Amino acid sequence: MVTELLVVWIVGVVAFFVLWAVLLKVIKRISERKNKKEDCNSPVQPSSDCKSDKTIENNL
Repeated sequence: MVTELLVVWIVGVVAFFVLWAVLLKVIKRISERKNKKEDCNSPVQPSSDCKSDKTIENNL
């Protein structure tokens, strides 16, 4: 009985930290995507990573 409770508790703790790590990755990815989009909309100089039609037309 005690070992079953201990195993369930350990699985719960491990699952909590795994889900926390996945959530952090998702938030980081969304943040990077948002920053990239803001850089592409910058009127000064869009970064070279931007693949918009405007950048392609300017390069032709």
